[in-house]
Amino acid sequence: MKKLILFLVITVIFVACKTSKTAKNSKNEINITFLQLNDVYEISALDNGKIGGMARVATVRQELIKENPNTITTLSGDFLSPSVIGTLRYEGKGIKGRQMVDVMNAVGVDWVCFGNHEFDLDEKDLQERINESKFNWLNTNALQKKNGELVPFGKIVNGAKTPFVKTTIFTFKNTQGNAVKVGMFGVVLPSNPKDYVWYDDFFESAKKAYNELKPQCDFVVGLTHLNKVDDAKLAEMIPDLKLIMGGHDHDNMIQKVGKVTLAKADANAKTVYIHRIVFNQDKKEVKMTSELKKINNQVIDNQDVAAVIKKWEDIEDGAFKALGLNKNEVIADLKEPLDGHESVVRNKQGNMGNMIASAMVSASPNVVDAAFFNGGSIRIDDNVSGKITQLDVLRILPFGGKLVEIKMRGRLLERILEIGLVNKGSGGYLQWEKIAYDEAKKEWKINGKLLDINQNYTIVTSDFLLTGKERNLDFFTKQNPDIQSVLDTFPDGDVRNDMRKAVIAYLKKK
Repeated sequence: MKKLILFLVITVIFVACKTSKTAKNSKNEINITFLQLNDVYEISALDNGKIGGMARVATVRQELIKENPNTITTLSGDFLSPSVIGTLRYEGKGIKGRQMVDVMNAVGVDWVCFGNHEFDLDEKDLQERINESKFNWLNTNALQKKNGELVPFGKIVNGAKTPFVKTTIFTFKNTQGNAVKVGMFGVVLPSNPKDYVWYDDFFESAKKAYNELKPQCDFVVGLTHLNKVDDAKLAEMIPDLKLIMGGHDHDNMIQKVGKVTLAKADANAKTVYIHRIVFNQDKKEVKMTSELKKINNQVIDNQDVAAVIKKWEDIEDGAFKALGLNKNEVIADLKEPLDGHESVVRNKQGNMGNMIASAMVSASPNVVDAAFFNGGSIRIDDNVSGKITQLDVLRILPFGGKLVEIKMRGRLLERILEIGLVNKGSGGYLQWEKIAYDEAKKEWKINGKLLDINQNYTIVTSDFLLTGKERNLDFFTKQNPDIQSVLDTFPDGDVRNDMRKAVIAYLKKK
């Protein structure tokens, strides 16, 4: 009996000590959650409602806030452009991302950084979208050119401008009142030059921001809109950075670069990353777990956000009718689905890309040797099957753009095609027609014959590619000495004036 009593006393003491230790740990630990999105162009669910949808993201956000009030929702750039709705007009002017801001406000997004596609908009329209936004903008390395000076971008309300901050510091507390300070910066790559934007070096800007934040904070995280190779290099340059919430690349990824976690979710809110961080105040230690969560039809819609989305879907319908277009007009009945997923069009030859390139060849009355365009022009990120409508084509190619016919030397063509392979995984990967590549022999064939670097070829491509603005293709401009001629002026009504019209005409023939 005495032994039993002694055992019970020891057990009670052990449990009490353990409970006391747990309480102490809990008291000195602060939990933080980051909900990360990037590259969102669609407000509605995709793939017949199976994946994505900002109303579902809102539900996930609310659940996370219930789990932990210290929750911040971020979007790492690219949301104002491109989209079909954005190309339409409403209330006498172009929509140009207004629908995204409205939906993001309803979701409760907290912080964003610029993406390169925000600068698709002209200065006036971008300023209007900024003014309409209820979320915060973090901008470490881009400045606005205004009246010959470089000034911060900012939100203008009642005539007063509040400049965007280069860095921010969050103070999070636990239930006992203990606090942790977390710094954050936001950088964007300079891939969209505009006359109203000046870009500082994003590496140096990030380093400077980190060095300013670190003495004031317990740890620092970054919002970035960069290529993944540059994100990795940034992680190497700032080895004590805890987390990079990246954008620009559209497929989910997570990797460790030293002690830095680099994460990107899938575009169009098909997935989100949830980063749960525990900061131990005594040890000054950061522990993090990152969860890639699928946004699919297993997540219910937030009804308030769903109502905002429905409003814009109705506006889209009205805008098409005002243009005299019937978005539901069937132009073809597909025998097999066209795969427009970004995992395909940015990584390998796919039937949607091949169809578009075939339409480009078909659009010309001249003899054409081959056609190619950048896979990043395809933005639908979805399958299209069965009866295809005009709206489907607009969703596939929201940028549109003119076709150009170029006579060029074979050595330039070979160089362009080689860069297309180098660009695998990005929007600069090329989709083509009448072109073949033998991986084993490292040989190109144009229209069934081996490419001759000394021969001249007539190629159809997009006017965008000929600007030299695509990744690693800065040499591909009208000024290149290996270009003999460029045909880019066509009569009114010629489908070559808009590649979408070329695709519609092609599909109607089939």
